Order: sequence, then C-alpha cells, then structure tokens
Amino acid sequence: MDEFAEGTAPILAAEAVPLHALIVEDSENDALLLVNYLEKAGFRMDWQRVDTEPAFLHALDQPWDIVLSDYSMPRFSGGRALNILRQHDPDVPFIFVSGTIGEITAVEGMKAGAQDYVMKGNLMRLVPAVHRELEEAGSRRQRRAAEENLRQLSLVVEQATDSVFITDPQGNIQYVNPSFERLTGYSAAETIGHTPALIKSGWHDAAFYKRMWDTILAGNSFEGTFVNCRKDGSRFYEEKVITPLLDDERHISHFVSTGRDITDRVHVEEARAQLLAILEATTDFIAIMDSKGQLRYLNHAGRIMLGLGETESISDRNIADCQPEWAAQRLLFESFPLARRKGAWHGESAIRGKDGEEIPVSQVVVTHTGKDGELAFYSTIARDITERKQFEGELQRQATHDALTGLPNRVLLQEHLARELARSDRFHFLVAVLFLDVDNFKRINDSLGHAAGDALLCSVAERLRSYLRPSDLVARYGGDEFTIVMGEIGTVEDVSLIAHKLREAFSAPFSIPGQEVYVAFSTGISIYPHDGSDAESLLKNADAAMYKAKLIGRNQYQFYAPDMNARGQELLTLETSLRRALERNEFVLYYQPQQALADNEVIGFEALIRWQHPERGLIEPVEFIAMLEETGLIVPVGAWVLREACAHYKSCRDAGYKPIRISVNVSARQFVDLQLVKMVQDVLLQHNMLPEHLEIEITESTVMQDVQSAGEILAALDALGVRLAIDDFGTGYSSLAYLKRFPLDVLKIDQIFVQDLPHDANDSAIVEASISLGHKLGLEVIAEGVATAEQLAFLQMHGCDMIQGYYFGRPMSAKDMMRFIADGKPLLG
Repeated sequence: MDEFAEGTAPILAAEAVPLHALIVEDSENDALLLVNYLEKAGFRMDWQRVDTEPAFLHALDQPWDIVLSDYSMPRFSGGRALNILRQHDPDVPFIFVSGTIGEITAVEGMKAGAQDYVMKGNLMRLVPAVHRELEEAGSRRQRRAAEENLRQLSLVVEQATDSVFITDPQGNIQYVNPSFERLTGYSAAETIGHTPALIKSGWHDAAFYKRMWDTILAGNSFEGTFVNCRKDGSRFYEEKVITPLLDDERHISHFVSTGRDITDRVHVEEARAQLLAILEATTDFIAIMDSKGQLRYLNHAGRIMLGLGETESISDRNIADCQPEWAAQRLLFESFPLARRKGAWHGESAIRGKDGEEIPVSQVVVTHTGKDGELAFYSTIARDITERKQFEGELQRQATHDALTGLPNRVLLQEHLARELARSDRFHFLVAVLFLDVDNFKRINDSLGHAAGDALLCSVAERLRSYLRPSDLVARYGGDEFTIVMGEIGTVEDVSLIAHKLREAFSAPFSIPGQEVYVAFSTGISIYPHDGSDAESLLKNADAAMYKAKLIGRNQYQFYAPDMNARGQELLTLETSLRRALERNEFVLYYQPQQALADNEVIGFEALIRWQHPERGLIEPVEFIAMLEETGLIVPVGAWVLREACAHYKSCRDAGYKPIRISVNVSARQFVDLQLVKMVQDVLLQHNMLPEHLEIEITESTVMQDVQSAGEILAALDALGVRLAIDDFGTGYSSLAYLKRFPLDVLKIDQIFVQDLPHDANDSAIVEASISLGHKLGLEVIAEGVATAEQLAFLQMHGCDMIQGYYFGRPMSAKDMMRFIADGKPLLG
C-alpha cells in the first residue's frame, strides 16, 4: 500500500470507460488502490484479483480487456503469468505494475510480450498506457482478423476445385492455384510471368478473344466456354469467368480468372450426341417409354416401321399400340413384369407395320431406375428378323421335308405319328401306318435314267397326296419307299378300302418324258393300338408287312401279323452271317446235269450255289440270293462262283475226263459291272479253258433294263467265244426284236411253265411257242424243272433240245459230279 504514490488520477473521459481487468497481485490493498486509481481516472472497473497460477488459469476462462500484474509475488510470478497469457491470447494487453521491477527486468518482460511497465510509486503513466494498449489491442485484433480472413480466403483459393489465375493489367500471370496446375499440367513456376496464351489451343478464332477483351477492359466480367490445351497437348473444356479488379481510383489493377473443368461433361454430351446419331442411324426399332408404356422417344427406323413422319407426335402413343394384339398382350403381361423383376427381358415378338402387316422382331426390354430405386422408364430395341425367319423356315422345311418330292421326311413323320397316337388315346380311334415300296423301281430307274426316276417319284408323291384326306400325312421314307399315316380310322375294314383305293389310283400310267410308265406298290399296314404301342414299333411292323407283300407278288398289300417280327429277326441274323460267309469259305457249288434229248448224252452242268451254314447246315439259294442282291454281296460272291466253277472244270479235265460245259448264272448287278468281261477273260486264261465250254446265263429282265448297254456287254462276251443263254425265258418283258439282235446261243424255258405240263393248256401253249421261237431265232432250247415222265414226253414231242431237272438228276457236289462223269453213263437209257 505504501508503494503507491499519493495523488489523484486524472479524469481522461467525460464518460466512464468500462474496463474488464484481471489483476495479478498478492496484496489485496495494492489491488484496491490500483482499482481506485483507475476508477478516478474514468474507468468503470470490472475486475478480479488472483495471486496463484491455478487461479490465474481459471480466470482466463473468461475474456479480459487487460491484465495488470505485479512482477514478484510469494506464490506466483508475473513472468509466468505473461507466458501463460501469451499462449492463451496474444492480443490481450499485459502491463507490469510493480514496485520492485528494475529497468533490465522490465525490458526483458517487454521482450517476452508485455506491452508496458509502471512503477507502483509513480502511476502517472498507467492511465495513458492503458488507453494506448486498449486501442492497440483492438487494432491487433482487427489486423489479425483480417489476416485470418485473408488466410482463409487464400486457403479457399488454394483448395478450390476450380482453376484460378490472376494477371496484371497487361495479362501477365502473377498467381495460379493448385487446381490450375493439376488441370493444365503446368506448375506455378512454369506459368508465372507468362500470359494465358500458354494454354491456348487454337480452337477459338480472333473474334472470340476480341469480344472477351472488349468486355473485361470495359470493367465487366466475361463468361464463356474455353477450349484450352494442357501441357501434354490434350484439350480440355472450361466454363470460365474473367473479372477485372479495380483499385481505389477505379483503375484495373488485376484480372482474376476462375474456370470450372467441364471436359467430362462435354465428352458425355458428345457421347450422348453420338449415341443419338447412332440411334437415329440404326435400322433397329428403338423406343423409350415411361413406366406406363407411353412413348417418349422413337428413332428414325421405328418411325419408318410404323409409317410415322419425322415430325409426327408420339406422345399419345403407347408401345402396345405398335404391336399386334398377341405381341402387345405378351409385352404387358410377360415382358414388362419380367423386366421389372430381373432388369431386362428378351424374346421374339412382332411390330405392326404401317400397312398392318406383322414384322417379326427379336426384342429386348430394359428397365431403368431412378436414384430412389423406383422404375423411371423402359427402353426397347427390336430388330427385324424377317429374313432370318424365312431362312429358319427354309431350314426347318429342309430338315423335315424331302428335297426331291417336297413330302415330309422321317423326322416330320415321327412327330406327326406321335401326335396322332396321342390323339388316338384321347378320342379312341384307330391309326393306320401304310408302308409302300414301288415295285420294280430299280428297273425303271436303270432303264430310263435317274432323271426320269426322280420325275416319276415326284409324280407318285403328287398322286398320293391327291388321293388322301387333308388330315392324312404321306412321307417319303427313303429311296422308292413312302409312308402314310392316317388317323381317325373307325375299323380295320376302312383301311382295306383305302388300300384298294390307292391301288386303283395307280392303275393309270404316269407320263415320263419319252414314254408312259405303270407303277404298282407293295404295301405293308400296321394298326394302332393292335400292332404296336409307339411310333417306332408301328413303322417297323408296317415295314415287315411290306416285305411279306413283296413275297406274294407285285401290287399287293399285307396287314401285319406278329410272326413277321420273328422272321425279321431271323433275316437280320442271316444277313450278319451272310456277310462273313465268303471270307469263311462257307459257300459251296453244286452241279445239276443238262442232257441232250437227241442222244441222251450229258452235255453240261449248271453251277448252283449253296451255303454251308455252320449251325443251320446246307441252305438253299432261295433263302439268301435276294439278300445278296440287296446288300451288294452278289458281286464278289458271283465272281467267286465263276472262278470256283472254272476251277472244278479244270480238275475234271486234268483227271482225263471227257470235256464238259459249265453254265454259270450272272446276276443283274454283276452284268452291269465294268469288270465282268475282263474277269471272264482272266478266268479262261487262268484255267486254260476253251471259251465254248463256259456258258453265261443272264435273266431276261436283266438284259432288258438297258438294252443298248446289254447289247454291248453281250457282244464283248460273244467275242471271247463263250456261250450266252437267256435264263427264265417268258417271265420278263422282252421284245422279240431285241432278242433277235443279241448274240445269244441258248434259250432256257423257266420251270414255272414246265411244272404243270401237259395238263395246263396255257403253259403248254407258252412252252410250245417258246421252243418254236427259239429254233426260228437259231437258238438251242433247254427246259428247266423237268420232274415227271409226262413233262419229258411233251418236250420230246415238241422238239426241245435239252432238259434239266429232278427227273434226271438232282444237284450234286463237285466230287459227285466227277464220279458221275467218270461213270460216263447217260441218264436216260
């Protein structure tokens, strides 16, 4: 208390100045004297005294205008208080008011941040110091606030995503922010001092830049889209604002440019424009619809499909209006719901064209959702697949129809038959399967040519179609085989009537280029459900019945009987064994003698093939010759017969026996084999056989299949010197004019005409006429199948030259033939 000088403090203001003061003082009295002094000087004091560090820290929780502190105190230090205050708030004035502080200490305190010091003994400087420091503290706060604002502004510019650069009035760059550096690729160091021409792309013309300068030099902001160039040469797009800054005298001091990179947006817009151009150029139907299917966009191709003009409004059209009824229903009840669940639907549909025609399309419907996940709109693309549908239809037809006749093939036959069986089960009617095979088609095809054969098959197909009901199906099964499926049959008798009707339908000839041809069928019939429970078994059983019909004769039909399956299995097993028989040497030759009636001498033997089956024993040719023909094995087997017969001839000759003639049958397939003549020649040379001792027998029907070719082959064989015989005379359709031209030696009367002699008048007349005809043509005549004395007497009476049959000698093995020749006895005494 004694330290403070006496005296009255000056009044510095008319009105009391509020002062919120924190007094660091250990003496309560000194603090009161100090407050009293200041109040007398015109301050309205709001104060607090502290004398410890914790109390000081606690007091700093509230704001203070000034801190007045003693320097040296028992429990606290003024220096420590200054240090704490400066860390807390650097702008609050701090004045030492002490009676013990020296000049040196005071100077150090001011260096540490104190604003002033006043000696307790002389307070005259206190009031001016307080006023001064309060004013300077306000200035410091304003300056610091301004600096903070500038710092924050700089931070905003530095951290802004927009590019910013500042130039002087001449356009020289003085500042660029980091976004500018990132956008352009130029660093601040590379940019400052240059003009913005550094990033000029050449995209804009001089008029653009003149308009910019005219605007900003007039003191106005310029806004525009700039296309500039990065350091790496790539272009970028900016929405830019260039603003002039004016000084106090309204002169331009700087230009500030702020730019927003819109490159991605421009590219998106360009891509959108390109996409729109593509959508408009594509030939696919493309539309955008709202959630209810109302059209919001339709491309050029879509307008063409629908017959709409380019400017015609689509706002009142629904996508369902663009499609036929069935397609619209599918769209509304299948496509849209499925697209909503899965995001997309695709399938085949149709667009209704401008003339109402249906245009088949492959369509995709896609859903598009908003940010809320709800449906926003649909889009659809529909591609015209008319050509593909036509192509698929043609492929389907090719897959299910015969290329030659246009009839359904086996595939469609199976499908149709399966459907008919299902209908039969439901409506309880019979289904008939007719398996037809053209009789003698091979002969027709070989004699008239393949083109004529194809034309005949087409005519047959057309006639079959014309005589059947629309609900019936006729298919080409393969080759010369046709299959008919007939549903809604009441009784089996109805099928018989249909078979008769078909037979009558083919009684009229077909006109084939060059001549008329008569066609007959062998027909097998199976009935559902009697003859099979499925399509496969019905077709198999009808096929078996057809083969049975062929055995009966031409132009016949047969219903299926169960035992035919057993026979079919037997034939299949037989065929398998037959294919191995030749390589296993299971074939053997038997020989039947031929005797001249003039002197009862044996003049030759006919070689007859037998099959020595390892399990079934000796099999007659009637059981396997047809199968040899069908499988093509007849050619190698026939060649074996010729070689084997000539080898047996050589054995007889080498044994010193009387020379004999060997007759060998040549099948139709062998006869047309180009190697036949050479093979005969080679065999003759191999066995040193006189040509006249070999007789080649050819059936009448074989030589008539191709008369010109047959004549050439017969002439070549005749040139070798072998004898030529027409076998089975009377059973074919030979023309006497052709027979006369052929170089023949022997005419053989078929046993079918001999077996009923002399009781059958027709057979008697045929045999008599055949003998007479043969002699008039200069041919020897031999009768086959002679089995009785009556038949022999008839043939002798009418001048037949030779006979062959069981009455004189059964077929015998090669060893028995040699013994027979060795005996040298005639068969007739």
